[in-house]
Amino acid sequence: MMEVGVGLLGIYGMGGVGKTTLLSQINNKFRTVSNDFDIAIWVVVSKNPTVKRIQEDIGKRLDLYNEGWEQKTENEIASTIKRSLENKKYMLLLDDMWTKVDLANIGIPVPKRNGSKIAFTSRSNEVCGKMGVDKEIEVTCLMWDDAWDLFTRNMKETLESHPKIPEVAKSIARKCNGLPLALNVIGETMARKKSIEEWHDAVGVFSGIEADILSILKFSYDDLKCEKTKSCFLFSALFPEDYEIGKDDLIEYWVGQGIILGSKGINYKGYTIIGTLTRAYLLKESETKEKVKMHDVVREMALWISSGCGDQKQKNVLVVEANAQLRDIPKIEDQKAVRRMSLIYNQIEEACESLHCPKLETLLLRDNRLRKISREFLSHVPILMVLDLSLNPNLIELPSFSPLYSLRFLNLSCTGITSLPDGLYALRNLLYLNLEHTYMLKRIYEIHDLPNLEVLKLYASGIDITDKLVRQIQAMKHLYLLTITLRNSSGLEIFLGDTRFSSYTEGLTLDEQSYYQSLKVPLATISSSRFLEIQDSHIPKIEIEGSSSNESEIVGPRVRRDISFINLRKVRLDNCTGLKDLTWLVFAPHLATLYVVCLPDIEHIISRSEESRLQKTCELAGVIPFRELEFLTLRNLGQLKSIYRDPLLFGKLKEINIKSCPKLTKLPLDSRSAWKQNVVINAEEEWLQGLQWEDVATKERFFPS
Repeated sequence: MMEVGVGLLGIYGMGGVGKTTLLSQINNKFRTVSNDFDIAIWVVVSKNPTVKRIQEDIGKRLDLYNEGWEQKTENEIASTIKRSLENKKYMLLLDDMWTKVDLANIGIPVPKRNGSKIAFTSRSNEVCGKMGVDKEIEVTCLMWDDAWDLFTRNMKETLESHPKIPEVAKSIARKCNGLPLALNVIGETMARKKSIEEWHDAVGVFSGIEADILSILKFSYDDLKCEKTKSCFLFSALFPEDYEIGKDDLIEYWVGQGIILGSKGINYKGYTIIGTLTRAYLLKESETKEKVKMHDVVREMALWISSGCGDQKQKNVLVVEANAQLRDIPKIEDQKAVRRMSLIYNQIEEACESLHCPKLETLLLRDNRLRKISREFLSHVPILMVLDLSLNPNLIELPSFSPLYSLRFLNLSCTGITSLPDGLYALRNLLYLNLEHTYMLKRIYEIHDLPNLEVLKLYASGIDITDKLVRQIQAMKHLYLLTITLRNSSGLEIFLGDTRFSSYTEGLTLDEQSYYQSLKVPLATISSSRFLEIQDSHIPKIEIEGSSSNESEIVGPRVRRDISFINLRKVRLDNCTGLKDLTWLVFAPHLATLYVVCLPDIEHIISRSEESRLQKTCELAGVIPFRELEFLTLRNLGQLKSIYRDPLLFGKLKEINIKSCPKLTKLPLDSRSAWKQNVVINAEEEWLQGLQWEDVATKERFFPS
């Protein structure tokens, strides 16, 4: 790749052979090892790519993406990207290309001119030829010794449990034909089998399996002991190829589908299933561990199973046309057979013709261009349980939902609706209602008429959260999860004063708040919150009012449960005046993401004097903040002088982003900080050059990345 004259490199090979793994290793090396590239950009291309989507991913990495991006033409965006890259030495990594991509149309300058590099992966060497690569590399299946090592890497104890198992294991490993994906998946499945009888049984199964990869991988699916786990796995294939979905979001779909039950707080059953599927290599965790996705070959296998493993009688049970560049609802041969339909991430503008699908349980239309849904479209789907219309910003009006009496899950987030549809409040089975980011929706009425509602998401909606609405939410007996944005003083006093909200408020946003003295936040009220946002507000000080309970429980190094935000994982403060410090964050022992932007008065993240006061008054002596922090973003903080007084361990830190913090001259790092992992520091070059380091060893440890 680094050879002179190689500007464009093509990496090709069959699905599951390890192309993406190889490319991700290259990406990680460029992020963590000193080099003379100005920027490395990773883009997942996948099937049916659009120029604008690839441009969007590149624009976000170059910090060019803004609110006006969607209104620009492809040519305008290409010019913007080209101007940004033509004076940079860049590394562009394009994963999973199925067809030729015109780099000039995207705005990518010729790489050879200044030593820039482009590498891509594809299943076909024909794509390499059409792209005009300078060099192509085939990733082939493993030779036997390497294949055996990969198959048995987590199998030492199993192989030693019976003298005949190794020989039986070799016969199964050979069936994988050296394909890394199959070796991983089947190897992990077999590692759990400790008796020779189980291995002989597996050999019998494999002897009847055809040589194709889907049949081989299906063995891992068949080996799942729980039918609910199998159902959850098959549902997960409804999302587009290479699509990352939040674990909590996926679990809520499973609950809506009726596969598992909802639960207050963390859904341990859902997370157990996700753990089972990731250990079996049927799902893959994202870098942040908060999202999962399917390998494209595993997804093909799941869709194949859901459609009857090739049985023509069941081919219409599942309609999955995600990211297929559709402009219309597809024609279906046998509508009466359809149970699940996924049309995610297309360009569909109208849904008018009636769906005559009496067995349809799931309809996913998120991330399209919908602007009209006719009254007839949803009039003949009597057992529909899951309906997702989210991410359709031009969708302003909805038809009556009266026919949807079986509906359990409704996602209308990121739509342009101005009112809720007729018949909504009559949906007695509705468990999940997501109205987040519905900026044009100003009011909702009689929400307590939904007697079985368990999840209500109102974050960043335009809804006026009045005292009356807060009281209606209080009266909902089955609610276990709430996200909410409180603007001005409307509803705030009642909300903060009622400790019942502590059991189910997952996320709280305070917007346009104004205080002359301090904002007093009762720990007991929002102790269950997983994210907290404060924006566009004037708050001189944030004071945490502790619990009056005499009982306490240790939840971290000298941090008591009754005086901590035990569940708080994300904090975002944006455009807030008055605040001098954020020392109250010591009450959040499990904080993972901290985003602080445009706080003109802030001087310290953790103030030494304020921390000392809290140690005396709240029994916080010895508390070390940010033990679980992973992502830290500080931008436009003109008065910020320090993050913390001493170097911190940062046991999980992954990334620090600093911009326009001229008075911040030192980071709380030493050579022992984040010693288990690499930390990427993104900042202006001039600021980095002037940074003061704890010692030479610290600079050598962190400056290269």
